[in-house]
Amino acid sequence: MDKTAVLDLPEALNLVDGDQDLFLTLAELFLQESPKEAAAVRAALGREDCDGLVAAAHKLKGSVIQMSAPRLFECAKRLEELGRQGERAEASSVGVDLDACLAEVHGALRELIAKGFPS
Repeated sequence: MDKTAVLDLPEALNLVDGDQDLFLTLAELFLQESPKEAAAVRAALGREDCDGLVAAAHKLKGSVIQMSAPRLFECAKRLEELGRQGERAEASSVGVDLDACLAEVHGALRELIAKGFPS
């Protein structure tokens, strides 16, 4: 998997046995739910709540797996790790990266939904 890619579409389709319609349905659900999950991450960061950060980042990370979004996955994974280690200062900067990656993934998914899969 290319860890610099916004989305790894071949891997994403592999996860749903090549079912493009299913992936697009999951993408729409991700677009609806991931902002709530990211808000929970930001809220935990704001409260300096390491346990809350671990839980919120873990939940987001699980959602991201279905989208095969490697950079976003790495951000969520890193936040989960930092929460476990109690590293609040570094977690705040990774939280900024997470928001940027999430925006990229949302843009890529919206474009994919609008234009369809490349041939």
